[in-house]
Amino acid sequence: MNMLTFDKTNIQSTQHPFIAEAVFAVETTSVNQQRERQAKAKQLMDRLFPLESGSHQEVTSYVIDYHHVLAYFKDGRHSGLQYPKQFVAFTGSKDQPCSILFREGDGSHVELLLGCLRGTGCVELVEIEDIQLETCTTFSQQINNQMANTAIRHWISLIKGNVHGKAQACGEDKEYTAKSGEDYCLSYAFHL
Repeated sequence: MNMLTFDKTNIQSTQHPFIAEAVFAVETTSVNQQRERQAKAKQLMDRLFPLESGSHQEVTSYVIDYHHVLAYFKDGRHSGLQYPKQFVAFTGSKDQPCSILFREGDGSHVELLLGCLRGTGCVELVEIEDIQLETCTTFSQQINNQMANTAIRHWISLIKGNVHGKAQACGEDKEYTAKSGEDYCLSYAFHL
């Protein structure tokens, strides 16, 4: 299924999980087709985390303003998220975040990693370096005669595929600054 035409509500009503559809859509795009991958990544952001007005396709920069993420456009306009509670944390500075962390309604996280600004002197569209989707594997183990559920958090990279264009998964601890200014940590392994 082409990510340019998929609809999240359709995915939720089918038997295929959303993450599988998103990974498949990116895998069908050649590694050499960076422009098309950027378009698909930005369309995914429009589907998952829509702006109040405008599209992620047209964004020149993202800025953290108090407890909100704002998207700026070439003509000077700006827009917040349609659902501001989806923004939970960031890395980098407020005026130039390196990554922005969102949380979907089901509690899973999506990290938007932003590319470097080239500094050409012209206003350019923001480049998405990667989008990483959180998935968790859970298992039960017995500790001190009690059953405990443990989860392992994996991050699936949608843009930075391997040389064959396949999505890559990794597991690591990640640390952010919450929109409230506190630490926001997502550990690789955690107890439920």
